Amino acid sequence: MKKKLLIILLIVVMLELTLFNVNSYRVLSSNSKIEYAKENLEAINTAEDEIYIEIDNINTEVKTIHLELNTLENVDYQVFYTDATSSKLKDLPKKKYIMTSEKSQYIPCYLSGESKIIGIKVFSELAEVEKVTINEKIPFEFNLARVIVLFGIITFVYLLKTLECYKIPYSIKNFEQELTLIFVLCVFVLITCLINQYSINPDEIEDFYSVDFVHALSKGQVHLEREPSDELKSLENPYDGGERTRAGLKRGSDYLWDVAYFQGKYYVYFGILPAILMLPYHLITGNYIGTPAVVLIFSILTAISLKSLIKHIFKRYFSEVPFKFMVFSFIMLLFGSQILWVNGIPRFYELSIISALFFAVTGINFVFCILENENKKYRYMFLASLFLSLSVACRPTQLLTSLVFLPILIMIFIKNVKEKKDILKNILAVAIPYLGIGLALMYYNYIRFGSIF
Repeated sequence: MKKKLLIILLIVVMLELTLFNVNSYRVLSSNSKIEYAKENLEAINTAEDEIYIEIDNINTEVKTIHLELNTLENVDYQVFYTDATSSKLKDLPKKKYIMTSEKSQYIPCYLSGESKIIGIKVFSELAEVEKVTINEKIPFEFNLARVIVLFGIITFVYLLKTLECYKIPYSIKNFEQELTLIFVLCVFVLITCLINQYSINPDEIEDFYSVDFVHALSKGQVHLEREPSDELKSLENPYDGGERTRAGLKRGSDYLWDVAYFQGKYYVYFGILPAILMLPYHLITGNYIGTPAVVLIFSILTAISLKSLIKHIFKRYFSEVPFKFMVFSFIMLLFGSQILWVNGIPRFYELSIISALFFAVTGINFVFCILENENKKYRYMFLASLFLSLSVACRPTQLLTSLVFLPILIMIFIKNVKEKKDILKNILAVAIPYLGIGLALMYYNYIRFGSIF
């Protein structure tokens, strides 16, 4: 076993040194390196929110391009080129310039022959091109996290084929099987954390949801303290984009985006529950927890909840199926969820999605608990109703998830009616959470929209 693991480790290290760093070998010497400083670059404004520069008479084979920007935010950019196959400019795919990622500032080029012209378009009016370097060596990066993840995946596949515990059905008492599920969960959480940290935009860590809305809640109000401009208030229909444009109103300065304007005040139209959960941190510390961090926390909690869900499913419906199929199903469930996607763009839009998903999955777990625990079913009915209704407080469309619960409720209610017992307990266990949270959300809707719906 040790020999096999050592071979796997050597293969992974070789892949890291070669395949995953292949672009670092694109330029081996600095003989063909050409630098263009800011004073040698002329910006051509092709649009209001774009900057375009063009470098002529390069007359050499372009293997890499290193772009240095003066920017306060992550921006998209795109490279255009001519080569031996075309005298007209062709384009490479867009790329994102990430201030904290050195590799995002390099583009490896596989063009045909020499290039005469290189054009660079930056999709921001605030960024400045400081320097462009042709044929600079892309830095070599030994990514330890990638090595660990890849080693874990290959080792995992190898063990699936060899160990006996993967060939028998799942048992909660089997330590090796439980350790496998924990291992899969930990690897997935690690990947999620890396994606989250890599994708953070400094300008979106604190936004009007995690700061303004939480601050408003701390003062006992649901409207934002930001005062709408007089120009916006004077419009006949503030929601008409054409009317705002004709009045000369500018987004950000004259009106806020992604908020509701109602009776002279700004309201958040996203679910209120995540902000309520962020409130204690603000009340205790006086600071605000960033949206990406909350997205990550809910993502980890959701992954843990999905682990419980797959165990419930296999215990009830696939109790005789070999454990390896449960592992494959768990992997597909994790990677098929929205967890990785929301951490790729961890903003308040995605916060409502992932928080709602956590409460919905946890609610479904309690539905399984109802089926598995006859003596405690009303306790679990209450918890299932509570979590499924809390998911609606994050994202209203999650109300449809409660349809999963409906057949179980009907079955229990019919059984209680036939036996003439616990009918009131059945009704109260479900009604109290749904009515309590439902009425609170209706009142909240009435405040910010003038309608309970």
